Amino acid sequence: MLKVARSWPDRDERERGSALIAALAVALIGMALASVVVSSVIVASRDSGKDRGRTTQVHTAEGAVDAVFAELELGTPCEWPVGGGSMIGNTSPSATTARATVEYFNAAGAPLTCASGSVTGGPVLAVVTATAQTAGPAQPGGATKRTIQAKVVLTPLAVTGQGAAIFAGNAIMTTNNFNLTSATLGTPADIWVDSGNVNCNSGVLIDGNLIVVNGTADFSGACRVTGDLWSKGKISVTGPQSGGLTTVGLNTYGMFTGLNMLAGGAKFGGNVSLRGTVDTWGSGPILGGSLRTGLAASQIPSYVQVGLPEINYVLSDWAGFVTSGNRNAAYKQWVIDNAVANNAPTWSDSRNPAMDQCTVQGASYGANGPLVGPSVPTVFDTRPCAQTKFSNGFSLKLRSDLVIFANDFYATGNFSVTSADGLPHQLWIIVPDPDLSPSGGDGECGKTVGGNKSGNIKYDSGSNITAPITVFMYTPCKLETNNSTAFYGQLYGGNVTLRNDAGMRYVPIGVPGVDFTLGTPVASSGYRVDIVYKREIKTP
Repeated sequence: MLKVARSWPDRDERERGSALIAALAVALIGMALASVVVSSVIVASRDSGKDRGRTTQVHTAEGAVDAVFAELELGTPCEWPVGGGSMIGNTSPSATTARATVEYFNAAGAPLTCASGSVTGGPVLAVVTATAQTAGPAQPGGATKRTIQAKVVLTPLAVTGQGAAIFAGNAIMTTNNFNLTSATLGTPADIWVDSGNVNCNSGVLIDGNLIVVNGTADFSGACRVTGDLWSKGKISVTGPQSGGLTTVGLNTYGMFTGLNMLAGGAKFGGNVSLRGTVDTWGSGPILGGSLRTGLAASQIPSYVQVGLPEINYVLSDWAGFVTSGNRNAAYKQWVIDNAVANNAPTWSDSRNPAMDQCTVQGASYGANGPLVGPSVPTVFDTRPCAQTKFSNGFSLKLRSDLVIFANDFYATGNFSVTSADGLPHQLWIIVPDPDLSPSGGDGECGKTVGGNKSGNIKYDSGSNITAPITVFMYTPCKLETNNSTAFYGQLYGGNVTLRNDAGMRYVPIGVPGVDFTLGTPVASSGYRVDIVYKREIKTP
């Protein structure tokens, strides 16, 4: 009995076993909790890595899309980076690369072919698709590629071909408070310089585009262009505008491959895109867009010379105008009739039939008053005169449209043209090219054919032709304005000089039978980009 009692575990031993079991159970629970925590950390770390990778990929792809937008402002890229390859969007361990493709569509929604940066047809829409990829093996549970797509509307930045407000066949000088604006809202008043240099200085405003097709562009002394500037030769801007005004309101394009000069502090409202480099000082020019230098020719619009349109004395072009009979005799009789109506002295050149009426003066010793134009559209020929001159207060009052052909034309001494009936009328002052044979389509200066020789047009000392009268002036030689002149219309000349408080408002008129369409760029000049949408899509 005693032996059996001794073999039974006592109470302390039984409690020690229970404690061991409880300790093992706690350890197992702790291990389970630790496993849960470790698993949660692993999952969170994996998710964080995936989020970091996704964020990097999305941001890189968006950066590629935005880079294409910038390229579209200069041209028509077919892919990006141009020429192949990929953009590196981050460094290790999240190194990401991206590339983009561009699809173009016309107004009907049909796809257009793009090759080597050139699009066949006129694109109005583009779809940019950029895919970014993180380097290394695929991440567990997630893709390593993300794609961003954007659709944009394209509006050409190029100046479209239209008759210029002022066309200079050889050279132009604008100086001393010359202002060119447009009489039509939204229509730019463009200056086209087909050949030769531009010297723009001393308070000049060009409210439109300045295109220098084969020459340099020199800006000084508050010369401003509110639209685009395009120059094949060197661009020189010697100083900033006062009052924080822009020297060029929109985009500046330069084809010169050498050193251009852009003054420190000079403001440019848009992009400055140059084939060459820039010399500047101080903090450099102030840009509303980006400065790009060393560009390829294909990245900049490339205009070509069109030549000064040739205008001849061809009466058949003037349908609806009185052109029959001797048009010089008709002109002389018109002057004499007006002088008689004004009670001019019988001995005055304007009234005397024995005189040639080549010089008409408005003073008492001349026509003694204004000349009132014919009541129907009329063509006059003053080419038998070496020079047709209106001076000394000469005033022309139009009742209908009028054309004056001359070998040389000079108006001075407060010459004015007004409307006799208050209605709009048009006036053409034309020094024609006397050679009717083809000459490559260009007006020729100084050529003599059949006793007629093309000469100059000059206005000064208060000449005024303004609304509701519009005027078209043409000469293949020199067209010059001086000293407080004002015009509504268009000026076309070989060499053009506009100075000393001259003002002009652009009103397109043209000449019957003559094509005044200017050239458009032979290479794309880029587009304004308006975003329709930008979103992430499933990677193709």
